Amino acid sequence: MLRESWSRIRFFFAGKKRAEVDEELQFHLEREVEANLAAGMEYAEARRRAMVSFGSRERARESCRQERPSFYIESLVRDLRYGIRGLWRNPGFTVMAVLTLALAIGANATIFSLIDQTLMQKLPAAHPEELVVLDFAGAQPGHLHSVGGNTPGHHHEFSYPMYRDLRDQNTALSGLIAESQLTLGVTWNNHAESVQAELVSGNYFETLGVRPAVGRLFVAGDETAPGANPVVVLSFDYWRTHLAGAPVAGKTLLVNGTPFAIAGVADPGFHSMVWGQMPAVFVPLSMEQVLTPEWPYLKDHGSYWIDLIGRLKPGGTRAQAEASLNMLFTSLRAAEFTQLGDQSAHAKQGFISNAHLNVTAGAKGFSPMRDSLETPLTIILAMVMLVMGMAVVNVASLLLVRAAARAREISVRYALGATNRQVLRQLLSEGMLLGFVGAAAGLALAPQIQRLLIHWISANAQGGVPFSSILNWHVLGFSLGVTVAVSLLFSLAPAMQFRNPRLAEFMQQRTGTSAGGSLRFRRTCVALQIGFSLLLMLAAGMFVRTIHNLRHAETGFPTDHLLVFDLDPLLAGYSGKPVASVEERALDAIAALPGVHAVGATNDQDLAGDDVQGEMLPVGYAGKPDEEFSVELPWVSTSYLQTLGVPLSAGRYFNAADTATSQRVAIVNESFAKHYFVEPQRALGNIVRRPNKVDTDATIVGVVADVKHASVRDPAIATCYTLFAQATRETGLTFYVRTWQPPDSAITSVRAAIAGIDTRLIVGNQRTMAQEIDATLLAERAISMLATAFGMLATLLAGIGLYGILAYSTAQRTREIGIRMALGAQRHAVVKLILRETLVLTGGAVAATIPLAILAARMVRSQLFGVSVADPAVYGAGILTICLVAALAGFIPARRAATVDPARALRTD
Repeated sequence: MLRESWSRIRFFFAGKKRAEVDEELQFHLEREVEANLAAGMEYAEARRRAMVSFGSRERARESCRQERPSFYIESLVRDLRYGIRGLWRNPGFTVMAVLTLALAIGANATIFSLIDQTLMQKLPAAHPEELVVLDFAGAQPGHLHSVGGNTPGHHHEFSYPMYRDLRDQNTALSGLIAESQLTLGVTWNNHAESVQAELVSGNYFETLGVRPAVGRLFVAGDETAPGANPVVVLSFDYWRTHLAGAPVAGKTLLVNGTPFAIAGVADPGFHSMVWGQMPAVFVPLSMEQVLTPEWPYLKDHGSYWIDLIGRLKPGGTRAQAEASLNMLFTSLRAAEFTQLGDQSAHAKQGFISNAHLNVTAGAKGFSPMRDSLETPLTIILAMVMLVMGMAVVNVASLLLVRAAARAREISVRYALGATNRQVLRQLLSEGMLLGFVGAAAGLALAPQIQRLLIHWISANAQGGVPFSSILNWHVLGFSLGVTVAVSLLFSLAPAMQFRNPRLAEFMQQRTGTSAGGSLRFRRTCVALQIGFSLLLMLAAGMFVRTIHNLRHAETGFPTDHLLVFDLDPLLAGYSGKPVASVEERALDAIAALPGVHAVGATNDQDLAGDDVQGEMLPVGYAGKPDEEFSVELPWVSTSYLQTLGVPLSAGRYFNAADTATSQRVAIVNESFAKHYFVEPQRALGNIVRRPNKVDTDATIVGVVADVKHASVRDPAIATCYTLFAQATRETGLTFYVRTWQPPDSAITSVRAAIAGIDTRLIVGNQRTMAQEIDATLLAERAISMLATAFGMLATLLAGIGLYGILAYSTAQRTREIGIRMALGAQRHAVVKLILRETLVLTGGAVAATIPLAILAARMVRSQLFGVSVADPAVYGAGILTICLVAALAGFIPARRAATVDPARALRTD
């Protein structure tokens, strides 16, 4: 039975043996002879006629073989086997082509993997297509705590009362969840550390459909009365890396000094509904007042600090949900408006009539990081495609050069009866083989490149980055498609070369790549490589200059010798007045350290992307029509402005006489003074206050210069500094220490000084100001580094490609050069001839590329800083570099051509 089955399988794949085919052919031949005999012919004539009618027996055998089901598989195997032998016999060509493809496909897979993780992957939630993100347009009076992501005119942050009303009263959503990020102090086994945390609504995990890895997750009942349910859920990564996967369900974790029961651990694939956030712990929103007792956000309609995601009811659409939710949103805004002191018609117009709730697709969640990375990743993908284009042209050129050496071989195949189709199939098979070997090497290389890239990106990132170096099926499928496409493209070069064979010339090895068409093709390849390379070098130059300009941008204060760290006594369990007392003691202790020039602190750190904004108006100021003027409202220590080195424009700095019990004072910057008082001097002595909050009255005692706050890219905004010693609430602060020595060396003594006050205090997130700026330039640094790498790779590929093509082209001109030298041409004239042709071709490619480069630069202008789209230095350096590479690539073949012996050249040809 098994033997019979095996015979059937062999028949299907191997077909009939040659003897069986011959037997069948003989049978048909004899029937034809018998028919001729029956027609009255002699046997010899009957057989002759039958043989003529039957045709070539070899062709008949081939026709029989083509009828077999395994014919194409056999042909493919035969072509691949032949291709492997051919590549093995040409190791130089094979290594060069495979290395070129490996670098290009590896870079392509790496960048696509990052794009897939950033822009394409959905939340690991149940039915993510049902999720929607809520944001709104309209006035946002009061207090805003933003982690970024707001687009002009749209706000992602809602107040908690608004969330609660939308959650409980809407009829379009089956669930509405909320979250906000903050830093908490966590103590486990007497080890305290500051971690990123996420305050979430009780229905957070249930609505998303996330499962627990250990214990249980929150349910709606966990969001109870404020402060009534101290329970926490750990993220899987934090549980595995910091708690060593210990059994934790039901045990206690100290959070900001308060015992919290550990309910469970979240699923390992889930991090947050905000892509890019990597919280260590999740805490119910109802515990906000316990964790930040000085900030009663839960009841404040004017505090905007949480993000919302909803789930559509079955069968519902986003348009239906938006229409339904807007009716509710408008009525809720109208109710909130009655609680505001400003009852003017203009204010009502801005708060109610202009408000609109937007419901957008939320399958991928909400992500400020994604918004900031989308454009840079798209630019980098375009660069990778250029590199891929160069690789295709390069390999096509190499194949074309190799094809010239195979002219005699191909002509022999044609002479033996091979068809165009068979030759084309052989060439495509060899190209595919080359492409897949290069792809395998590239995919083996991609995770290593990606791991290095992720390590580099996460160097200054807080809380880790949500990237993985593992290539998923999306990346493998994309790489497979790219490999097939590029293999077909570069295989077309030799295929087109042999599509119309001229056997006599082929047999004499006098044509092939020396033909006019192929010469134009090679020159086109050279021009394309020069153009692609120049485009990438110009892009690299612009982005390198951008990151240099950003790092050295004028911020308004010196950024060197400045150590930055966070200290929040709330994380150690302090609350109330002792918080400010501890911070004052920390300032004094650090100021007394040797090597410390000055120390200051603020609750609104600089150049970190954060904003603490609100309204601050001069008393008696009548607002202008349509005026919406939010200002930055940092609380600072008395020495903060002097520590940063912010220049004084008018009046005075804060000083020791400004205490918690003295007259409340404020210092504004020039933008604030110009908006309200036209001139800085006129601002002095005026009283400012937050709308409807008399207890915030402060007298302006000084005006300082504008300094950049959120980032080095953004312009300075109006700012009003007040003293945290005179504030009504306590909060954690960011400390700035100006040192005489390198700031890194001061952190040990700073930690010792803080520990001398209380060992429970956590010195967190210590960095230099240069590192702080670098952390906010994640996208710019990534695009600059990758553009530089791609530019160097492109230059290398262009140099190799140019050399290969020019070397072969020059070799093809041996006869011409021999004739020239025989007629009296000097060797330097030959070198000059080759170089002139090379540089003319280079100049033409450069001239054609410059307009494209300017157009491309205009498209990415938003990513540039301090660089024009036609920056002379960048363009000059790029053109000079590509000309030098072209000259070097052409010089070696030219010098070799100049050594040709005219007599030998003419005799050889």
